[in-house]
Amino acid sequence: MDADVGAWEPPAKLGDRHVLVLDAADTTGDVLDLDEEAQTRLREVAHGGAHEWSGFFADRSSRRLIAWLRVLTLAEETIPGCETGAKSPVIVLARLLRERGDYPGELTAWIRSVSTNRFLPYGSLMDRLGR
Repeated sequence: MDADVGAWEPPAKLGDRHVLVLDAADTTGDVLDLDEEAQTRLREVAHGGAHEWSGFFADRSSRRLIAWLRVLTLAEETIPGCETGAKSPVIVLARLLRERGDYPGELTAWIRSVSTNRFLPYGSLMDRLGR
């Protein structure tokens, strides 16, 4: 029996290089046109995990988080390796914005118009029930 086993690599620590990519990404026309390095940084954000995201997103302005939510929604659809399903950072961002009272009403319709991830923007039912 042959099996390819890859080496496990810990998630990247999110920092300034990720902020630069998230801030520079242009979502005009609902398309992302990024070089390979920027795509790699977005993959790292997508797979950062809840603990990493909470610190990374916490002190940012709501305006900035809305822009990042758009970038990460499009990244999940267009960049291979950014697919995260129910573990998407978009869910964390949407929840944070709702807690702040800054979630734009039209954002859910936009997310659903550009994404095939059925968990966006609310997450899985099991997660919402707290199980």
